[in-house]
Amino acid sequence: MIITKTPYRVSFFGGGSDYFEWYSRFGGEVLTSTIDYYCYVCLRYMPKFLDTKYRIFWSQTETPNRIQDIQHPGVRGCLEYLNIQKGIEINHMGDLPARSGLGSSSAFTVGMLHALHLLEGNNIDKANLAKQAIAVEQDVLKETVGIQDQIECAWGGLNHIKFHTNGEYSLQPLLLTDKVKQSAQDHLVLFFTDKQRFASDIAADQINHIDKNKGQLHGITNLVRPAAQALKAGDIESFGKLLDESWMLKRSLSKKITSSGLDDIYDKALKAGAYGGKLLGAGGGGFFLFCVPPDKRQALIDSLGLIHIPFKFEYNGSHAI
Repeated sequence: MIITKTPYRVSFFGGGSDYFEWYSRFGGEVLTSTIDYYCYVCLRYMPKFLDTKYRIFWSQTETPNRIQDIQHPGVRGCLEYLNIQKGIEINHMGDLPARSGLGSSSAFTVGMLHALHLLEGNNIDKANLAKQAIAVEQDVLKETVGIQDQIECAWGGLNHIKFHTNGEYSLQPLLLTDKVKQSAQDHLVLFFTDKQRFASDIAADQINHIDKNKGQLHGITNLVRPAAQALKAGDIESFGKLLDESWMLKRSLSKKITSSGLDDIYDKALKAGAYGGKLLGAGGGGFFLFCVPPDKRQALIDSLGLIHIPFKFEYNGSHAI
């Protein structure tokens, strides 16, 4: 039996520049971190005496005999990609809700591929794990997704990732002192809006308007390096204000990114003392991240009345447990 543990991620800056339609023309970059909440994938070969080839446990239970009949897209895509012919039992568990802007789909794909390789007796490095996860989501499942989530969930850590026009990427860990790391974690507050959505729907709308939104996307990308510098220097107030600037640009990319209710949450947070914030992932719901002075943190939590998710940065990436 193999169990993999793959972290979710929080993308701070640069989201949208990791779509092929953008970085193949202009390049792109993001500042992102994995956090200490995880997707778990548990695999074993199916005992031969059972009357089904596959048994899959997630938000539903499946017992199909053919890969093409599997409803869980990540399971189906990974088995197709690796051409796994043996019967397998799969358990998928997550610490936080899916379809919420934390890269949960990619965390599953990375964790599933990692587990399958280990089950077959093969080791795979983080670079190839990310590459294969991108191929499953984009080429096998034909989903409208970027490439930062697969890379980040495979590697783990707080990273500045650059996407090159030739399709390659470079990953630079952002090294913080313990004092700065703790200060950043004390300032950052994560809330669940209780709204789930399909990121690919919003992403498709953004991609359709890339040329129209060229100025905003360049603006979003240009904030990555100043934000990384501010964070490394421990200037968390500037980091938070850059989050606000980035959110104002991002929300103009598509009408599907925000709503009046989500805007009300954001306005309340600013009135409670937040420097800035953003909806994570493609937008439309999921999780709100805010940067707030520690002495106003509890007032912000009380004023919003949303589910608060305390978190810390994570540095291991996908690994077997």
